[in-house]
Amino acid sequence: MAYPPVHITNSTPYAVSGTVTYPTFFCSDDNYNMSGNGQWTAGGRGVCLVTKITATVAVNNQSIEAAPYTSSGTSYSQFAVIQTGPGSFAVTRVTTEVGDAGDSVDVGELLAEPTEQQK
Repeated sequence: MAYPPVHITNSTPYAVSGTVTYPTFFCSDDNYNMSGNGQWTAGGRGVCLVTKITATVAVNNQSIEAAPYTSSGTSYSQFAVIQTGPGSFAVTRVTTEVGDAGDSVDVGELLAEPTEQQK
């Protein structure tokens, strides 16, 4: 059973680069680059879980490190780089919400997961 390839959406107008980290030496980490409002999809990941996704955002010739997405190991594949405030950014998992009929509905909103301090 293979997991879907990691897909990252850049919801900012700035160029972004970073790394998707997998927890085992059997899986090669993926480096990515995206233009503003761009998207990136990994070539594939097999049975590799994601433990970390970093992002560096290029704002006015300045490199700003986004708060990374971290996990003990997740099979989730949809992520986004979002702006969380003036000059601050985060990598987050893209989530959906359950509608009234119990159907999963894409709400089109990128929600930041709680930080370790918020948990």
